[in-house]
Amino acid sequence: MNYSLGLNGKNVLITGATGGIGLECVKGFLENGASVFLCDINEAALADSVKALSEAYPAAKVACSVCDVTKDEDIESALEAVEKAFGSIDILINNAGISHDIYSMLENRSDWGRVIDINLTAQFFFSQKVFNRFWYKKKGGKIVFMSSLSAFLGVPTAAAYSATKGGILQLTKSLAGEWARFGVQVNCVCPGFIETPLIDAQLKDERWMKYMTARVAQKRLGKPEDVVGSVLFLSSQLSDYITGTSIVVDGGFSACG
Repeated sequence: MNYSLGLNGKNVLITGATGGIGLECVKGFLENGASVFLCDINEAALADSVKALSEAYPAAKVACSVCDVTKDEDIESALEAVEKAFGSIDILINNAGISHDIYSMLENRSDWGRVIDINLTAQFFFSQKVFNRFWYKKKGGKIVFMSSLSAFLGVPTAAAYSATKGGILQLTKSLAGEWARFGVQVNCVCPGFIETPLIDAQLKDERWMKYMTARVAQKRLGKPEDVVGSVLFLSSQLSDYITGTSIVVDGGFSACG
C-alpha cells in the first residue's frame, strides 16, 4: 500500500477559488503536484490569483474560467475549459457559496432563493455535470462539498445559510450512495468559525471575538489553512474507502457543547 496522498498529476477544479478557504485549497493541491483549475465569478480576482499562483508555483499547471455557478452554460463552459487545459477532471471541490445574515422575521423570498440557489442548487448541478463526465469516461473520481458547522447547530439570523449547509450534508450522503458503484466518492468538510471574508463584520466585533474564542476548545478561530488538510485527504487515494461522510473542522467548538 502506498500511503502518499497520490495527488500528483491529478486534475482538480475548485469553485469559489479566489479567496479564503478556496484559495488555500488551490495552494494545497498545487503543493502536492496536482493541476488546478480555478472557477470564480470575480473576473479581476481570478486574474490576480492565477498570476500570483503562476509566479509562486512556476512548474505547476494552473488555468481558470469566470463562472457563475447558478448558470448551466457557465458550468459547461468551465468543464469544457478544464478538459481543454488538462484533458480531464479527477476531483471537484464545491467551495463556492455566500453568507446571509438577517433576522428571520425580515427575510424575503428573493434573498432566500438566492442563497438556496448558490449554496445548494448550484452545487448539485455542478456535481451532476462532473459525474456525467466520470461516467461517460468510465473512470472514478472525487467530489468534496464545503458544508459548515451550521449544518449541525442552529445559528440565529442565518436560517437560509444553515438550511443550505444542512442540505449539503444530506446531498453528500444521497450522491455518495448513488454514485459509489461507479467508483466516485462524495464527501464533505464542515468548517466551524474560520477567519474568511464571509465573517468580516463579526471579526471586527471585539465582544463577538472574545465570546467565540472562549467557546472554541483551542481558544482561537480557525484559519483557511486549517481546513485544507481535510479537503486534501478526502480528495486523495487515502480516502478511497470513505464516502458519504463529513469531517468537522471547528477547533473543538462542537465538542464543548
